[in-house]
Amino acid sequence: MLRAGRVARVAVVAPTAHICRQWAADAARYGIDLEPNRPNGEGGEPRDRHGVAVTYQAVAAGARVHARAARRPTLVIADEPHHMGEHAAWGTRTLEAFGAAEFRLLLSGTPFRSDNAAIPWVTYDGDGLSRADYVYGYPQALVDSVCRPITFLPYDGEMEWVGDGRRRRAGFDVVLPRVEAARRLRTALDATGDWMGEVLRDADARLSEVRAAGHRDAGGLVVAVDKEHAGAIAARLERVCGERPEVVTSDEPDASARIAAFASGTRRWLVSVLMVSEGVDIPRLRVGVYATTARTELFFRQVVGRFIRRTPAPERQMSYLLLPADPQLVGLAARVEEERNHALVLEPSAPPADEELDAAERRAADADAFAALSSSAIAGDAILTETMQLFATEPALPSFAVPAAAGGELEPAFASRERLREQRAGLVARVARRTGEEHRAVHARINRATGAASVGAATREQLERGNDLLSRELLRGS
Repeated sequence: MLRAGRVARVAVVAPTAHICRQWAADAARYGIDLEPNRPNGEGGEPRDRHGVAVTYQAVAAGARVHARAARRPTLVIADEPHHMGEHAAWGTRTLEAFGAAEFRLLLSGTPFRSDNAAIPWVTYDGDGLSRADYVYGYPQALVDSVCRPITFLPYDGEMEWVGDGRRRRAGFDVVLPRVEAARRLRTALDATGDWMGEVLRDADARLSEVRAAGHRDAGGLVVAVDKEHAGAIAARLERVCGERPEVVTSDEPDASARIAAFASGTRRWLVSVLMVSEGVDIPRLRVGVYATTARTELFFRQVVGRFIRRTPAPERQMSYLLLPADPQLVGLAARVEEERNHALVLEPSAPPADEELDAAERRAADADAFAALSSSAIAGDAILTETMQLFATEPALPSFAVPAAAGGELEPAFASRERLREQRAGLVARVARRTGEEHRAVHARINRATGAASVGAATREQLERGNDLLSRELLRGS
């Protein structure tokens, strides 16, 4: 569309800053220069770029900035658009920012919500069911060898806990009230319990088998409850495999860089809270442990999505997700192939949303009136749904070609600009110390010399020229 002149720019809107960087990096492979996470204060992107990749939160904070940029014919791509229904401001401000966009493309692997909020730009029929213009589901992706099949490995056992002053003992096959079922699950997931220890040992052994079968850099992921839980699981997993897992949580400033390093590396395990539940692309993940108390369909499917992205080799690629034999989770695993639409609840007295019930149960399970006592683990029957059974022996991945630069991977334009801006900051600091000028004064004269409106608006060539001028100035004064 850019080449044909149907649009002049592209704006990708995504849930997190990390996913925005992924979009920009992948777009760069096809010669599309998107600037990820451009600050609203710098205005629209300069004309030497093809567009931006920004978060819904950033759009909500600066809708007018993005609306002005969208006066040029724009293709807006909304990644995981259900987030626009999550916060009213995100939806209304995104509509304000891109209401005049020439084209809109909404992309989602989980195109539904559990509450009654409509997703902007989605069409609903008279019964409140969403209607997609095009559906490409998991079964079709298996047929096309785009995705891997996945085997779910549920683990039962016997859990013992104290709740509201009463001692309880039960496996996952016992029907319990919702709050006690949540406490049973929390007991199984206790990082110090026998259930977790057994599951982590089995998961690491499974990962070793996958690596020995030809996928030498295959990795594993544990999705934990919270930061403290993630740290405790990582310490226990280190004792199992002899290598310290990478631990990533959403509140860490370097989370994106560490996920990217894990994705391109060979480390065995990543332990995370929320950061990799949605959108994050780590194709080498082959083994997972579902160690979180979240039991909503949306979250479960997002976690499953981390393990089904194929790599070009090896030929056979079955993934494995170890999980508690909690009836609700087992039911979600059995339905993972089913296509889902977003259904608006039209009755005025709608029941509470799944997320609200889930959160209430977790609060009850974590309350002072609850304490996990002990747990044991027993591996159950694997869950391999009907379509996935057809691919247990897995056909060969068809050959395909991906555009690549001669001589290997080139640095994306946005990454080179970031690197040059970092160099610029260091050079300016050195010149300022020598001359006594303020940093902004040095920046201003270099911008005038190179014709750049600002550092943020500078092209790669202007940044390179400016850095060269600063380097020459430092050499002259040495």
